[in-house]
Amino acid sequence: MKKIINLTIFLITSFILLSSSSTYLFADHLDKYNGEINLKGSLINGTNPDVIYEYEIKLMSTQNASTELVEIESKITDTNFEFSNIEIDESFTYFLMITHQEIPTIVFLEEIEDQYKVDIVIYDRIRMPENISIIDYSIMIPHLSPESDVVSILGLISFENTGDKTFYADLSDPNLSGLNLLRFSLPENFENLSVDSDLPPGNVMQIPTGFALSNPVPPGQHQVLYSYSMPSNTTSMNYNIKLPFGAKKFKLLAPDKTDIDNHQVLIKESTQVDEKIYEVLRGADIKKGETINIQINKIATPNFYDKFSSFVEKNSVSVLIGTSSALILLIIISLSVYRNIQKDSTAKNNDDRLIKKILGLDERFKNNQIEEEEYIILRNNYKKRIKGKF
Repeated sequence: MKKIINLTIFLITSFILLSSSSTYLFADHLDKYNGEINLKGSLINGTNPDVIYEYEIKLMSTQNASTELVEIESKITDTNFEFSNIEIDESFTYFLMITHQEIPTIVFLEEIEDQYKVDIVIYDRIRMPENISIIDYSIMIPHLSPESDVVSILGLISFENTGDKTFYADLSDPNLSGLNLLRFSLPENFENLSVDSDLPPGNVMQIPTGFALSNPVPPGQHQVLYSYSMPSNTTSMNYNIKLPFGAKKFKLLAPDKTDIDNHQVLIKESTQVDEKIYEVLRGADIKKGETINIQINKIATPNFYDKFSSFVEKNSVSVLIGTSSALILLIIISLSVYRNIQKDSTAKNNDDRLIKKILGLDERFKNNQIEEEEYIILRNNYKKRIKGKF
């Protein structure tokens, strides 16, 4: 039990540190309460409102950017609670914590609207995800950047606990299997997995077929946002998406002209996102336990023109100077050949003079002594006058 409590404290601390806006939100309350507040409220069991439980409610704090939790005061109650004359320091984050059936319920003070009517709903625990259902399962392969050959993939999953108990897997159970976890599929060889959710604190467990979450899942709707990448130069993927919780809606978006084999009853169409065209595979009312098999044969990659345009855009000054130098060298070489063939000294002298003007013009532009528009006009005029060679 002590290990579980320590783990809970660690996860809560991590969750608090991620809530970077807490101090600033709570600062709005300091003027209202003059640096001291009172809290009065009740605990409600959302699973069995008529059943009386005994709860321990703790008022706790942590200094911002610190991992140390401070217990200010605790009370044992079955319904009502009250904390009086709490001195507030704006450099700390304050919260209430109630642990019921090993599940922590956390309420940050800056989220409380009425300090004299703090109603906290607590749910009993269930160890199987039998009431979890997917509302929307979306996967997106963004257009590849011209500067990168790494495929990055985004996922957004909206799901719901339709029951009246908080699902919380028993990680200490020796018979624990994937069927007891909130889990999601990823393709083989995925890298750099990152997962965020609006769930209470928990851990992300990486498994060969994807990832699972140990977070408690209270009744209601929630979201998981994740991203990962595939090894460099990956252009094809065999994507087996297992849906143990089904999905009311499913869609996969990939760059336009991506070659996709769809072996499922999914609708294929196209859509525009942020002025870019995507191929879309869309499905609905997928039953629990089904697997969607999608073979992505070739992910559309930027063509030579896109890569060149991107390079020029990001290196416009270097490209301009480099192009000018190359053009000057080309002019000099051409004129050298021209001199060996032409005997007209007057024409030769005229070309040399124009070349010197071009060289001088390039130097002035390089030193920002002439506007770009004037530079282009003069340079093109000089080039046209060099014996019709340009």
